[in-house]
Amino acid sequence: MKLVEKIEGGEAVRSVVPLWGVLLTTFLIGRGVEYALVQSNHVLPVSVGFYELLGVAHDAEAALISGAVLTAAYLLVFSFSRRGAFWTFVCSTLALGLAQLGLAYYYAITLQPLGRDLLGYSLTEITDTIEASGTAGFLPVLAALALAGVVIGLSLLSRHYRAPLWAGYVGGGLLIISFLVDLPSPKAERTYAEYLSVNKTAYLFVEAGGAFFEFKRGTSDESTSRGSLGNAAMRDTVSRQYPWMYRSDYEDVLGPFFDTSTSEDGPASGAGSALGATSASGDGSAPPNLVFIVFEGLGTAFVGEENTYGGFTPFVDSLSEHSLYWPNAVSATGRTFGLMPSLFGSLPYASRGFMEMGDRMPLHRTLISVLGERGYHTSYYSGFNLSFDNVDRFLKRQEVDRAVGRNALQDMFGDDPGVAERYWGYPDKEMFSRVTSILDTTDRRPQLSIFHTLQTHDPFTVPNEDRYDKRFENQLGQIDPGSERRNRYKAYQDELTTFLYTDDALRQFFQWYKTQPDFGDTIFVITGDHRLIPVPQPSQIARYHVPLLIYSPLLKKSTEFRSVSTLADVAPTLMGFLSEQYGVAPMERSHWLGTPVDTTRQFRSTRSMPLMRNKNQMVDYLHKSHYLANGKLYRLQNGLRLSPVSDQPKSQKLQARLSRFKTINQYVTSEDRLYGASVPLETLPPTTPLRSASAEPARSASPEATARARIDSALAEISQQDLTAPEQFQLARQRAFDGDYEVARAIAGRLLDRSPGYHDVRLLLGRTHAWEGNYNRAREAFHEVLDRDPGYYDTYNALADTELWAGRPEAALEATKKGLAKHPGRPSYLVKKAKALLALDRTDSARATVNELEKEDPKNDALSSLKSRIEP
Repeated sequence: MKLVEKIEGGEAVRSVVPLWGVLLTTFLIGRGVEYALVQSNHVLPVSVGFYELLGVAHDAEAALISGAVLTAAYLLVFSFSRRGAFWTFVCSTLALGLAQLGLAYYYAITLQPLGRDLLGYSLTEITDTIEASGTAGFLPVLAALALAGVVIGLSLLSRHYRAPLWAGYVGGGLLIISFLVDLPSPKAERTYAEYLSVNKTAYLFVEAGGAFFEFKRGTSDESTSRGSLGNAAMRDTVSRQYPWMYRSDYEDVLGPFFDTSTSEDGPASGAGSALGATSASGDGSAPPNLVFIVFEGLGTAFVGEENTYGGFTPFVDSLSEHSLYWPNAVSATGRTFGLMPSLFGSLPYASRGFMEMGDRMPLHRTLISVLGERGYHTSYYSGFNLSFDNVDRFLKRQEVDRAVGRNALQDMFGDDPGVAERYWGYPDKEMFSRVTSILDTTDRRPQLSIFHTLQTHDPFTVPNEDRYDKRFENQLGQIDPGSERRNRYKAYQDELTTFLYTDDALRQFFQWYKTQPDFGDTIFVITGDHRLIPVPQPSQIARYHVPLLIYSPLLKKSTEFRSVSTLADVAPTLMGFLSEQYGVAPMERSHWLGTPVDTTRQFRSTRSMPLMRNKNQMVDYLHKSHYLANGKLYRLQNGLRLSPVSDQPKSQKLQARLSRFKTINQYVTSEDRLYGASVPLETLPPTTPLRSASAEPARSASPEATARARIDSALAEISQQDLTAPEQFQLARQRAFDGDYEVARAIAGRLLDRSPGYHDVRLLLGRTHAWEGNYNRAREAFHEVLDRDPGYYDTYNALADTELWAGRPEAALEATKKGLAKHPGRPSYLVKKAKALLALDRTDSARATVNELEKEDPKNDALSSLKSRIEP
C-alpha cells in the first residue's frame, strides 16, 4: 500500500528524474572525451566536431532508453529501500559511464566501434590485448576515477532536488518519440565518419546483444543451416553431402613467369638477379622452398610512395619492383583470425572464424598439409602467443613439423624482449634473428616456412625508439610530401615508425637468406593479413585491401597485375604451379574456395567471394565489378575505389547470394561436410561450385544445366523478337560485358553459323575467352579472322590485348607491328605498342612510340598515363 501511495504521489518519479540528468551528463562527458581523443589521435578530412555534436542527440536518446530501464529497477527497489533504489541507479549509471569511457578509448584507437566482435574473443585474449595496448595505463585509470567522482557527486547533489511531476511525463513522451522517429544521421561513405555520431555503449548493447540472442533463439547462421538440405540453398549444388567439393585440376598461371630450368651459374637474368640472386642449387627437378611472410597490418595504402601512407616500407617497395605484384589483392577477413585458413586452405569461415572451431574443425586440406604429405618440411614462426585465435590448434591439425611462438622462443633462448616494453610479443628483428639459427639446423628439403610479424600492432612501439624517430624524420624528408600529407604522416608517426622497423627486419632476413645455398631455389610470398586498423579507412573494402608479392630468383622478370585476386587464390595457384612445373602430385579432390590468381595486367574484377569483417559479422560480398557492404551496393573501380550504386534488384541478388553462402558455409563446417576423401571422383564437378552454390536458387541441378537454361532462354528471346544480326551482336556484347560469357558465346556461335565472315562477332567470341584467361582459344578465334581477312584492323587490337594480358609482351609487340604495317599510324596500335615496349623495359623505344602517338592523336586518353610511366 505504501508503494502505491508513494508512486501515486509521484515521489519516486520526482526523485528519479534528476538521476536521469546525471545519466545524460555521464554520456555527454564520454562524448567530450571521445571528441578530444579522436582530435588528438587522428587527422580526418571531415568535420569531427559536426559529427560529434550530432552525437549529442544520439547520447540523449541512449540516456532516455537506458534511463527507462534503470527507472523500472528504481521503482521496483524503491518499495523496499529508497537508499537501495538510489544506489542501484547510481551504480548502474557509473557502470554505463565507465563503459562509455572505455568504448571511447577503443574507438579513438581503431575508428571502429566495439560491437558483436567482442563475443568472438575469449577473456584471455581480451585481457592480453588490453595489456599489450596500454589502454589500462595511468591516464585512462585517472579518467575513470574522475568520472566516478563526478557521477557520485552529482548523484548525491540530486538527492536534494525534486523535479516537478510533469518532467517525468515529458521524459516518457520523449522516450516514445525516440522509438517512433529516427535521429538524423549524415551520409558518410567514409567508414571513419560512419560511426562518429553513434552512442558507443548503445551500439555495443544492440550489436553484441543482438548476436547473442540470435544465437540463443536459433536464428543465427549456425542454427539455420542445420536440417536445411532440402531448402533452396542446397537445391542446385552438385553434391548435397559435400556441396563445395570438386575435382582438383588447377591451371598453372605462374609457369610462364618462371624459369624453372637451372644451370651451374643459376638464373642469368630476370627479376631474381635484380636483387642479387646468387645461384640455384638443384638440377631443376626438386621442388622449390616456399617462404611465406605475413606482414601484420600491411595494406596496399602503405606500399609505394604514391599511395596514401606510402614511403615507410622502402624494402618492400623495392621488392615489389622485382616481383610478381598484385596491388589489388583482397584478404578474406578484416582481422587476423581468418588469415591462416584463407591463405593456406582457401577455407570457409564457419560462424565465428574457421580456427575458432578449435578441435571441432571439420576435415579439411591445406597447402601446408598437402605439401607436408609430399615431402616438404613445414614450419611456422612468430613472436606472439600461438594460442591467440587458436593458431596452435590449426597448425596441429596441419601436422606441421615445427611451430615456434613466443613461449617456445622464451624456452629456447631464455629471454623475452617484449615483456618490459609491452610489445605484443617478441620484436620482429629479434624473432627473425633467433629463427634463422633454428633454420640452420633444418636439413630436410624442400621447406615450407611461414613467418608472421607483429610489431605493426597496438601499442605501436619499437626497440631503439629514438633511433627510429630519427629514421621517420629522415624518411619524411626523402619523401618530401606537401604540408597536408606531412600532417597526416605526423599524426600516425607511431604506426608508420613500426612499419619502418618491420621493413628493416625483413631486409635483414633477406640479407641472411641470400647467403643460404638454396636461396636460388626459393619462392617468397609476402602479403598482409589486413589493412592496419587505427589508420583511417577511406571505404568499406579498404580493410581488406592488401598487396600480394611473389618474389624469387627463378623469376624471368617482374610484372604488376592490377586485376583483383584474393588471398584464398594463393593456395590453388601454388598447387597448380608445383604440379605442372615440378611434378608435385596434385590433389584429386578439393574443397578450396579460391581459383588461381588473375594474371591480367589491367584492372578488372572477376572474383566472387564473401568477406568477413570480424568473428561475428559477415556483411561484405565482392562479386565481380560490384561490392555489397552491410546492405549498401557499390561499383568497384580501379585501385579498389568504391562508388555508390542505386540498383535495388542487383543489391537483392547479391544479398541472396550472401545469404545462401552463409547457409552452406555453416552446414559444411558444423556438420563436417567440407571434405570427404572417399567421395567418388565421377560424382564431383570439374571446378569449384562456389559461384553456383552461393547464387540465388536455380531450377537446374548443376552449373552446366543452369548455364544451358540461360542460353536457351536468350536464344528463345532472339527468336521471339525476330532480332536482326546486328541486334543479336549488340545483345551478345551486352551479355559479355555483364560477365555472362556462356550466353554471349552461344549467341555469337549462332550468328557465325549463319554468317562465318562476321568478323566482329568472331572477335567478340575470342575476347570472351581472353577475359576468362583462355588465351589459346582466344588466339584461335583471332587467327581465323586474320586467315579470312589479314587486313581487318580490330583483330590486331584484340590480339595485342590478349598477349599483354597473357604476359607475352614480345608477342603483343609483334601483333602491333603487323597491324601498323597494314594501317600505319593507327593510334590504338601505337598505344598497345608503347605498353608492350614498357613491359619489355625498352623505355627509349616506348618514348619514341608515345611521341608518334601524340603527333597522330594529341588528345588520346592514354597519353597521360603512358608519359607518367616513361617519366615518373
